[in-house]
Amino acid sequence: MPRRLAVTGMHEASVLEYEDVPLGENDVLVRTEIASGKHGTTFAMFDGRNFEGKRYDSERRLFIDSDDAGWGRRPSPEEPWGTGTSGYGVVEAVGAGVTRFAVGDTVVGLMDIRETNVVHEDWLWDPGELDPLIALCMEPAQVSIHCVRDSNIRYGDRVAVIGLGALGLLAVSIAKAAGAETLVAVDFLPKRRAMAQMYGADHTLDPGDGDVALAIRDLTGGKGVDVCIELTGVYPGLSTAISSVRFNGTICSAGFYQGEAHTLFLGREWHMNNLTMIVPNGCGGWHETRGYPHWNNRRVGDAILSMMRQERLKAQGLINRVYEGLDDATGVFQHIIDAPDELIKFAVDLRG
Repeated sequence: MPRRLAVTGMHEASVLEYEDVPLGENDVLVRTEIASGKHGTTFAMFDGRNFEGKRYDSERRLFIDSDDAGWGRRPSPEEPWGTGTSGYGVVEAVGAGVTRFAVGDTVVGLMDIRETNVVHEDWLWDPGELDPLIALCMEPAQVSIHCVRDSNIRYGDRVAVIGLGALGLLAVSIAKAAGAETLVAVDFLPKRRAMAQMYGADHTLDPGDGDVALAIRDLTGGKGVDVCIELTGVYPGLSTAISSVRFNGTICSAGFYQGEAHTLFLGREWHMNNLTMIVPNGCGGWHETRGYPHWNNRRVGDAILSMMRQERLKAQGLINRVYEGLDDATGVFQHIIDAPDELIKFAVDLRG
């Protein structure tokens, strides 16, 4: 039987066997060669406070009281979570209605970390000659591109990005390509700040060195940035973003915040400075974009891969740890806890 890397407990990953689901009319069976995960969301899900006693009603788009654990259900060997978000591999079979791909094609797209993936053809792309470790970054880039597009960042704008995980670093690269005149990147971890400079940041700030909002004011002639993209997923980060933008500025809130907000003082800059806050597409699921139908999810993926091929979207070094096989990867969560500056984004090579 094929095997997968699954979340089977709090901060625990195990190798499990599975059976592929039947191939649907528009499905593609992919023999996975290398796959990647996005651990920030997984760590937020471990917290789980948002879902205690609540269930999300997808029709009314509202959290309602419920005894059903739903998304708040803890992972276990009997009810494991997936570990992957993107995969790269070769097509082994296609459903009768598939038109984009044929057996033998190389594809990249939304996949789990498992030896085979059954994926609807709409969520697969041709990576061309891209390095697999670059192509795998297309999934987090689908959030980062919307951070920039949905915030309406324009040529010459002053921009800050708070939180330099995979999403934040890609947002730095995309904001630079979009024409940010002053680009400030903020994170506690020095290697991530150094990578942000490689990706185009003009200034990097360590929150441990002092008041970030005040430092951003000093870098922008006392005004603040036009747009601040917040990707820490913690309330102090969001509070800093609110304090860092100019009057009539925009906050892009893309973090997955957990629990009740005790540290936001919304009677301060939020109340005084006539601010706008948006949540970008890609947060909370893959909705159609704000630019639909001219910009749909298919076009977004096409654009990301095109910009990667042109080296206008930088993702080199973003996947900075590759595990050799599933068994080697079972310690990934502990590695992240022990040395967060050593692991930005991980992948598992399944070709051995």
